[in-house]
Amino acid sequence: MRKSKEPTEILIESIPNFEHVKFNRESDILDLSYFEVNKRVIHRKTRKGNTVKIQRDDSTALQSGQCIYHSEDLFIQVNILPCLCVLLDSQDLSVVGEFCFDVGNRHLPVYLKADGRFAVSYDGRLYQALKEKYNGSISLKMPFWNRTNRLRRFAMRKIRG
Repeated sequence: MRKSKEPTEILIESIPNFEHVKFNRESDILDLSYFEVNKRVIHRKTRKGNTVKIQRDDSTALQSGQCIYHSEDLFIQVNILPCLCVLLDSQDLSVVGEFCFDVGNRHLPVYLKADGRFAVSYDGRLYQALKEKYNGSISLKMPFWNRTNRLRRFAMRKIRG
């Protein structure tokens, strides 16, 4: 029987590329909500009780399944928890602009999925209003975020002239 190690506190200041590292160690999972993937500072316990403090300079989105830490006997991966989302499926830029304006008025972040749809977390009143306004372009789904179904924060950038 393998001895369970005591939970520890782990400080992560940068997240290197661990794609080519072979993980023959005990794994642990850090569960995050979809809106936390771009945060620079995260302080949370993993499933096994290890305290993780992430303090990084960049806000590159963390991905589900991504290894964020490894040592001789432990590696920690990110798990993005599923969340009920309102999705807009439209190729019309004026519709997309209005949708972003409507959602932005409620100070909710809008995300662009890899398949080109826009996502925002479920809110009952917002869903009803969007469904009425955008008719067949709105759907309600419980997506699962993984490496092939990436999610990135959609932000309008200021155009310099």
